[in-house]
Amino acid sequence: MEKTLSTTTVRETKESLHKKIDDLESELDDLKMLYENTMEHGTALEEQLVVQNQKIEILRDKMRKYLSPQLYDALLGGTTDADTKKHTRVNLTIYFSDMVGFSDLTDSIEPELLSEILNTYLTRMSEIAIKHGGTVDKFVGDAVMVFFGAPVFTDDVSHARNCVHMALEMRAELFHLREKWRQYVNRTLQVRAGINTGICTVGNFGSDRRMDYTIIGNHVNLASRLQYLAPPDSIYISGAAYALVEDIAEARHVGPTEVKGFHKPIEVWELMGLKEERAALSPYLTVDENRLSLTALDLDLETLPDLERAAVQKALTRALVQLTPRKK
Repeated sequence: MEKTLSTTTVRETKESLHKKIDDLESELDDLKMLYENTMEHGTALEEQLVVQNQKIEILRDKMRKYLSPQLYDALLGGTTDADTKKHTRVNLTIYFSDMVGFSDLTDSIEPELLSEILNTYLTRMSEIAIKHGGTVDKFVGDAVMVFFGAPVFTDDVSHARNCVHMALEMRAELFHLREKWRQYVNRTLQVRAGINTGICTVGNFGSDRRMDYTIIGNHVNLASRLQYLAPPDSIYISGAAYALVEDIAEARHVGPTEVKGFHKPIEVWELMGLKEERAALSPYLTVDENRLSLTALDLDLETLPDLERAAVQKALTRALVQLTPRKK
């Protein structure tokens, strides 16, 4: 009897063990299935994240083309928002430029060529503006508006100096570009520009659906008016802006000038160049008071070194500025 009970107990134990093993194998199969489903789901999530990140990068690249670097960084960094009710008053230096008679070209050259010329010009001007820390506000046709001091403010002198350096480099680049355009355009494309410094209102203007980060105020209008008054290939600068850069800027005093929309005459200067450039002796150009002396040039362009090429280019640029007709 004891032997029979013992055999039964062993059999029951074996059956119990087999059942537990079966249960464990079943649980293991369930875990394997869950793991595989989790891995598949995780892989799908990873793929979705990759796709979403790619979309975000594409969107960021597009934003970079529509926004100035300063505004782009401020928006992504969270230091500014899209509230149309928040505005600040900041002392800024503003630059306006406009190409003389560009609209007249629309009837004389093909639209594709016109677009290529305009895009090339605006691309180079925006690159120069960004290089000098300017915020490119907008392009209106061939007109360019840049300001210094927002969304990142440094100091008034630095803003004005950077603007002057930018304006002079833009003009020099235009002289370089229009030499390339001569084979397409039967006229000389010229630009006039204006610079002013003063308190402006900065912020988002528009509606909840469409807005611009821009500046408004009388000092913005003055920069625009100075651009309009400047002769072709010239840069007019207000007395307020000139006071911040007179130690580095070579300028001709135009005098008190009547400006539309302003009750009192505005002190105006014409920006000619930088004093450091004048101090550096040029073997090709001498400017003394009202006399200009330009050395006769006979250059082999194939072998001309880059440094000498740059010196000739700078001398000819200054000569062109000096030869620009003055408004009576």
